Amino acid sequence: MNMANEPTNQEQPKKKSKLKLIIILLILLLLILGGVATYWWLNLRVPEPVNTEIPQQTQTAEAPAEKPKEENSLVENVKNLREQIAPTKTLLNIVTIPTVTINLADKDSIRYLKVGFDIELSTKDAAEALEEQKARIRDSIIILLSSKTYSELSTTEGKLKVKNEISTRLNQILGVPRVVQIYFNEFVIN
Repeated sequence: MNMANEPTNQEQPKKKSKLKLIIILLILLLLILGGVATYWWLNLRVPEPVNTEIPQQTQTAEAPAEKPKEENSLVENVKNLREQIAPTKTLLNIVTIPTVTINLADKDSIRYLKVGFDIELSTKDAAEALEEQKARIRDSIIILLSSKTYSELSTTEGKLKVKNEISTRLNQILGVPRVVQIYFNEFVIN
């Protein structure tokens, strides 16, 4: 009888440990899915536009003659509401950095880079602060770009990396992250 009881005692702890493991894995899965859903909701979701259109009404013979005046004022109210609700997707505050010509750091040949760009900033104050420090900005950009080689700048990835490095330097000059985007308006390597 002693042998008959032993297998059942060993099976119960194994079943309990497997059940605990399954429950823990399900809880972790739910937490991960909840985190992904929250990230999507807060950062990646594109809000749906508000539908402010007025449904077309058909007039019948019983409709009063003053109805068009009411509809005109309603249309005007809707237009005003659309202007208030409509998101304005315009460029924020732009500061233009004049074209700079720089010798690249290539040792095997003499190459230069001619670059000009616009900086989009998040606030008007940041744009004014950047305008006041154009000399520091140009100096910082010249030092950064003169350390680059042709092979670093000739690829798209290289250009994007340079944009990020410029943004980082400008945010350091400003003291707070205010650079939204860098737009090259001239980029010539010779």
